[in-house]
Amino acid sequence: MSQKTENQNETSTSVVNATETTAENPDLKIITLKSPIEIDGALLNEVKLDFGKMTGADLFKIDAELKAEGHMEGFNSVYNQEVLLKVASKASGIIPDDLLRLSFRELVEVTFSARNFFMGY
Repeated sequence: MSQKTENQNETSTSVVNATETTAENPDLKIITLKSPIEIDGALLNEVKLDFGKMTGADLFKIDAELKAEGHMEGFNSVYNQEVLLKVASKASGIIPDDLLRLSFRELVEVTFSARNFFMGY
């Protein structure tokens, strides 16, 4: 029975530590992948979206890239998947083509996390 108590304490400590990490950097969202992908010979098990490292210059660069790719509306909509993909790419440091290799469910979680960041969640 004491082993069960020790395991429960370990779990409680892990949850507290995770909460503390989130509180230290509320602009960091970590998404654990259920279907990891391989990038350049390394297995990607999680996507770390660090929105706090992004700058206003990044916003303008994403806008220019979108317009150069024929999306004349540019950065005008936080509901546009192309916009959200570019933002997630910049926040994670993973190129869009690699993010597109994620499972449907995980890509939606990544792009919706980018959208939710803009919405203030």
